[in-house]
Amino acid sequence: MAFDANTIVRKNIRRLNPYSSARSEFSGEAEVWLDANENALGSPAGGAWNRYPDPLQTQLKIRIAELKKVSPYQVFVGNGSDEAIDLLFRIFCEPGRDEVIICPPTYGMYAVSAAINDVGVIEVPLTENFQLDPDAVSAASSERTKLIFVCSPNNPTGNSLSLHSITAIAESFDGIVAIDEAYIHFASQRSLIDEIDRLKNIVVLQTFSKAWGLAGLRVGLAFADAAVVELLNRVKPPYNVSGIAQRVVLDALSQTVWVDDWIARCIRERDV
Repeated sequence: MAFDANTIVRKNIRRLNPYSSARSEFSGEAEVWLDANENALGSPAGGAWNRYPDPLQTQLKIRIAELKKVSPYQVFVGNGSDEAIDLLFRIFCEPGRDEVIICPPTYGMYAVSAAINDVGVIEVPLTENFQLDPDAVSAASSERTKLIFVCSPNNPTGNSLSLHSITAIAESFDGIVAIDEAYIHFASQRSLIDEIDRLKNIVVLQTFSKAWGLAGLRVGLAFADAAVVELLNRVKPPYNVSGIAQRVVLDALSQTVWVDDWIARCIRERDV
């Protein structure tokens, strides 16, 4: 049976009528948005910073989608990957009832976000070779388990997890499997973005903080089925990515040769 994200969404999220502005509803181009009550006289910082940014990051998503060979509707742009992590809890997990599986040692924000959202944490440790144990993950899962987080390349161990193990977990799980690929640019293993058309329940997290060197801008990405991305967009704050961040990242995406050189240098120095 095909996975349907709406079957595990919290009831209040299904009923949610999200905040909407003219910018998010209008598909053309405009210079003046009277509904926004912006300061029309400008800004002491110059530029166009007196205007609110595009709430859906349209141009940025189009460019990212071109580079990743996905649809713009499969791209979520957030205030760092941590925003996407938190949103997954808020969308799919009932506080005080539901659970998440994490596989330590792993990135600490999964457990922190779970605690903030009052979601139980089930730990299924990696094996002695720092790999997943799909059977142990399956055994730990119950009807209350809505999320599984895996980090590959793993933080803090640095190794890539078996793609076969990750996909096996996703194929047998009726919830969301989030694969954190913050360090994927430094790995020889392919990204699981290639699987989002086939596996409707995976969310692949990436970031501009590591290889791209833009940690100060706080721009993270989530790649998933369009239905999951629509849920992320529905629940996020209306202007979650600043106009400065959108402009700088869009400009940086034209400098991929430089980034490739930096990645190659880091790998050479790592392997010395």
